[in-house]
Amino acid sequence: MPWRGIIKKRLPPWLAQEIDRLPKQEASSLLEIRLYTGCAAMFIYPWGCKSVGETIGESGIQEVLAALSGYALFSCERQMAAGYIPLSGGHRAGICGRMTRETDGTWRMANVHSICVRIARRIAGSASGLYAYLTEQSGMPRSILLLGPPGCGKTTLLADAAAYLAEERGLRTAVVDEREELFPAGSEGKTIDVLSGCDKASGMMMILRTMSPQIIVSDEIGSAQDAAAIEEAARCGAAVLASAHAKDLNDARCRTALRRLIEGRIFEFYVLLGYMGAVKMIWNADGQCIREGNGDGQLGYCRHGDDCRQHDGLSAC
Repeated sequence: MPWRGIIKKRLPPWLAQEIDRLPKQEASSLLEIRLYTGCAAMFIYPWGCKSVGETIGESGIQEVLAALSGYALFSCERQMAAGYIPLSGGHRAGICGRMTRETDGTWRMANVHSICVRIARRIAGSASGLYAYLTEQSGMPRSILLLGPPGCGKTTLLADAAAYLAEERGLRTAVVDEREELFPAGSEGKTIDVLSGCDKASGMMMILRTMSPQIIVSDEIGSAQDAAAIEEAARCGAAVLASAHAKDLNDARCRTALRRLIEGRIFEFYVLLGYMGAVKMIWNADGQCIREGNGDGQLGYCRHGDDCRQHDGLSAC
């Protein structure tokens, strides 16, 4: 379903109307909807942002939060404690506010004052620049870590790479989709084992025991538990395709869990992504640069915000 039809159902009428007013070209390029107490709504595009509508008060933020949860905030408490609310189609609402700790030790998000609705893109072929690196000549999968800042397209490329490995290369591909962004409910029909709703480390161990994958795909690793699970996957003979936040390979080495994986030579390649999915650099397991990109975006946009090329789902607005 086009993203407007999905997201409008989870927004109050006054904000849904603003989305309805978007021209098709703007709708096809919208990246995020950001809401702050005391400010107008902000629509974020590759070329910048614009303010929309009236100033939003505390009651307006609470109204949006309730609508995003399907008017059942209690059903999203676990995800909200982690800073997000999952939406259909892989879309997601990030939330910020005050964290409080309950008597049983669990954390709870309270007094939400900002919301970021991220528009997910399902772009077939977005990872085509990486296809040659994903498997060996024998056809077996390689372990690869995608690096880059938030919002650079890591999740989009991971989803396409997973589909390519499963459908084009015929590999047993398992996805640990903690935040239900890679392959959300409604994306059935792909020969991929998807485990969602649990943390990445537990999910990797579970899927290793139950589905005998040849490759495991997971988004945004970084904890010691994630590193231990990836090491166990490697010991069991499964490759891992994952992503992490880092500005380059040296920056990744500064993070304890990632340094452990780098020094253990778990990954065969490290891929640095830049603007809109651009492949900026690829390093091998020795840390040697083997490829430098030209900085062009790959996800359907150029630097001025025009559609560079049409991908499946990009113009579905």
